[in-house]
Amino acid sequence: MKMRKLFLILMTSLLVFGVALPMGGKVSADAASDASNRALVWLKTQQDATAGYAFEGLVDSFEDFWGPNNPKQIVYTYDQAVAAIAFIVKGERSRAEQVLNKMRDIQDPSGFWLNSYWYNNGFGEEIRKHVGPVVWMAMAAMAYEKQYNDTRYRPMALKALDWSLSYKKANGSIAGGWSGWSNSDEPWSSTEHNIDIYRVLQYYASVDSSKAASYNSAASGVKTFLDNYVWDDSVKRFKGGWKNDTNLIDPKIPLDVNPWGVLALGLSGTHNYGASLTYVENASGTPGTLANPRYKQTLTYNDAGNTLTGYDFDWTDEVLPAYDDNGNQIGNTGADVWLEGSAFMSLAYYLQGNVSKADAINTEIIKKQGTSGASLGGIPYSLKGTSNSYWVMAQQNCVSSTGWLILSLHRFNPFTGQYLTGGGNTGDTTAPTSPANLTVTSKTDSAVNLSWSASTDNVGVTGYFVYRGTQQVASVADTTATVTGLTPSTAYTFTVKATDAAGNLSSASNTATVTTNPIGGGGGDHVTADFTAGVTRLSSTEASIYITPVTSALYVDVHYKVNGGPQLNYRMINSSGTWKQTVSGLSAGSSIEYWFTYEKSGPQYDSAHYTYVQ
Repeated sequence: MKMRKLFLILMTSLLVFGVALPMGGKVSADAASDASNRALVWLKTQQDATAGYAFEGLVDSFEDFWGPNNPKQIVYTYDQAVAAIAFIVKGERSRAEQVLNKMRDIQDPSGFWLNSYWYNNGFGEEIRKHVGPVVWMAMAAMAYEKQYNDTRYRPMALKALDWSLSYKKANGSIAGGWSGWSNSDEPWSSTEHNIDIYRVLQYYASVDSSKAASYNSAASGVKTFLDNYVWDDSVKRFKGGWKNDTNLIDPKIPLDVNPWGVLALGLSGTHNYGASLTYVENASGTPGTLANPRYKQTLTYNDAGNTLTGYDFDWTDEVLPAYDDNGNQIGNTGADVWLEGSAFMSLAYYLQGNVSKADAINTEIIKKQGTSGASLGGIPYSLKGTSNSYWVMAQQNCVSSTGWLILSLHRFNPFTGQYLTGGGNTGDTTAPTSPANLTVTSKTDSAVNLSWSASTDNVGVTGYFVYRGTQQVASVADTTATVTGLTPSTAYTFTVKATDAAGNLSSASNTATVTTNPIGGGGGDHVTADFTAGVTRLSSTEASIYITPVTSALYVDVHYKVNGGPQLNYRMINSSGTWKQTVSGLSAGSSIEYWFTYEKSGPQYDSAHYTYVQ
């Protein structure tokens, strides 16, 4: 402890002010630079605290102690990602590499990290493997790669994403992971960690061709989940998540999914995501309840009775007992200010173009920044230490709040790995080019598969919107889409538009016109030099995969997956030269990926992969 205090004194006296940040409104450039540099001092001190221990190089998550000179030596995986990104933003490359190197060293071969570790002995502290923190480490690797054009941490990120995708669900979501507390998979798909993974999947799909197809497909599924399952268009905000064991929405409505949704998805697109900030701002229940929330709070923050205005994690300011999912009391609810979450709001407001609001929030956060001793530069996790109905929030200075203050002051969006420039649509007003070569690649009596050539953009294309006539019917990350729910023997026209992170929308592609197959008709969807193949809808729950070889085959095997499930393999039945296999147990919207292995004049061949939607 003596050496730690000496280091703090030296760092305080040698503090060098950084480049003035692009600020305005109620917090001056000098004040922002001072606060940012003080926050860096605290993060460095927390990193140096792990020197000589098993997990040297990681950053002590909290300025907390069991007793005098006896710190709680815990490092959270999420905090390491935030610290690494904050070091990158501050130009502290070697500090960031210390974090990333150690996290790479301790990554499980399958790709995960535990939620937290004891850094003194390297043992697991919270024995849970959650997708959110794992994806944040991939996000930190992305920030490093984009900042320094250095791919050394890409293998670590890909392993993390591959592990996360093992929890993919049929509705497109990524489930929560695994818990050692119950020795079982988590039953929920939280909105938060699905927001986390969306842009990271897109980025690594764009730089690694071997992952492009699977990651773009997964990103498209995640976007569908966010738009169709957990976005509440009646009040313009995100819900907390989806319970996979009960198929019910998580009734809790935490703050963070709304500013994070804006930062990851942009202000607009399939929905008006920017409106969620207005929802948070105007939620004014008195008292705040689940049915009538309240997030914005003005509370005293010192003994002199001075006040601070910020945003609470939770929706309620009623003082009531809080309980976990097992019915155990975990403190009491009540009005609080979540300082990390307030930084989320600042950055989201800046993206929206409300610079004065963003600056005013940062001014409020800085009121609680440590000014001396071991606390110099640190920001507490929360102001009052209430329960947020998930856990009791700490009041100690922490990595997450302090790191996020740096990100919000420097206008760095970790979800895209980019600096925001000037506020409002991220400073980008240039729309992507129009998608080209829109074509129908296959069809059934109720669905159409489309593909097109990629658009380009001055910053980067983030996705595509598919229109049937004038109605938007799909939002995807890559250059293919399946439109379902169509009527047999009916003509449709489709167009596609591209969008970027700022919400700029391209003009429409060329128009593709198609008439769906008659009900029950096979249609000969795929015609090659060797065969004609497709799928015939037999009923609402059954379909028949068929292939008619041009040259009679001695055998044909079909391989297929239903809704991304396990691969099934069958020797098909020959009926007058057409080979068939019935697939049962389907429902509306079921997707079958199928392909063939067939004999032709002796040699054996494999077909391309095709997709059918029931």
